[in-house]
Amino acid sequence: MQSSDTKSIAQSSPVALAQLKTTAKWNVVNGMKTAVSFASAEIEQARKKTLGVTDVSCFSRYGVKGPHASQWLAEHAIAIPSNPNSWTLCDQKTLVLRLGGSEFLIEDQLGGLACNKLASDTNRVPSVYKVPRADASFILSGSEVLNMFSELCALDLREKSLPAKDVIMTQIAGISAIVLRQTLHGEPIYRVWCDGTYGPYLYEVMLEIATELGGGAVGIDCYQT
Repeated sequence: MQSSDTKSIAQSSPVALAQLKTTAKWNVVNGMKTAVSFASAEIEQARKKTLGVTDVSCFSRYGVKGPHASQWLAEHAIAIPSNPNSWTLCDQKTLVLRLGGSEFLIEDQLGGLACNKLASDTNRVPSVYKVPRADASFILSGSEVLNMFSELCALDLREKSLPAKDVIMTQIAGISAIVLRQTLHGEPIYRVWCDGTYGPYLYEVMLEIATELGGGAVGIDCYQT
């Protein structure tokens, strides 16, 4: 994490507009001004257990597609899912989503470096195309997550309907979104991505329901190891 004295030159999270009137403490993560906490660690841990909503738009991402994208990623030591609409974890720190036959979303969790390495390769490769990513991205945790999804999501996202390695394209609160279920630091969580321009709206909707159900906003510091 970068020091807070660089905030003035950092890009803001696409969700920041929805957090300006909160008690958020801000810092710069991966060059992005991000809400790292909202309350004491004890309060946020309690929210996580019920229904925590965390903005992780600051995670580094890299999109790529094309007939030779699979080969190009393999040459860069990126493990890819064998099937479309599925995901895998590369080196325990990088999510690799296969969004179709030849389109991929790579996202580093905290400490991951794969996206920076991919971005540093500026060679033009035939049939391999970079896909700009400006997602708003979230971690949802806690016992009430599925109850929230039942109010907002067009699909049934109960655990038995969402296999562990599946990537789901759906709508949440009327917004097109990508959803998957994973384990992070031993805890079951859901991940959500949407177009960054809809990030503030989706964050506010999810946070409103989370608060009603006894959860609330959780900063990214809760997921630091």
